Amino acid sequence: MERTAYARLYATVAGSFLVLLGFAGLLVNSEFKVPALTSDLLGFYTVNGWANVLHVAVGLLGLFLARPLPRLFAILAGVVFTVLGLWGLVASNGTLLLDGLPATRWVNLLNLLIGFAGLGAYAASRWDRITEWFGGLGARFESMAETRRQKKRRRKVRERRAASGRR
Repeated sequence: MERTAYARLYATVAGSFLVLLGFAGLLVNSEFKVPALTSDLLGFYTVNGWANVLHVAVGLLGLFLARPLPRLFAILAGVVFTVLGLWGLVASNGTLLLDGLPATRWVNLLNLLIGFAGLGAYAASRWDRITEWFGGLGARFESMAETRRQKKRRRKVRERRAASGRR
């Protein structure tokens, strides 16, 4: 599988999911005003107009970037949704992030899932470069381990010779 295929698959699936989630949320609640700001989608997932617009916009961006720049979308969506998810975990349950985005347990869980999947897709699409970068470190550690093994073998040989009385 070509390495960019992981990021392309993520951009397509996450983009489609976010567009569907955003449009389904708009059917439930399209309010941008504070009194009727949030509603529950499927009884547990809190949505409002701002969150729905964000989901549709990011989803469409993912679908548009799936072919030309899937890695860019994977890293951007990964960072944005991971930050939103972590910020939502730190905030108290039911608050609004940026004065508009709901932060409940289910919303935070979904944000973290989308974010970590994006970071994982980006890492998978860049795996050759990551292993190349760490390859230099790995070779050094491997040579150090080999040197230790050689020293251990030499010490065992000396101990055997000393035990048998030979030098």
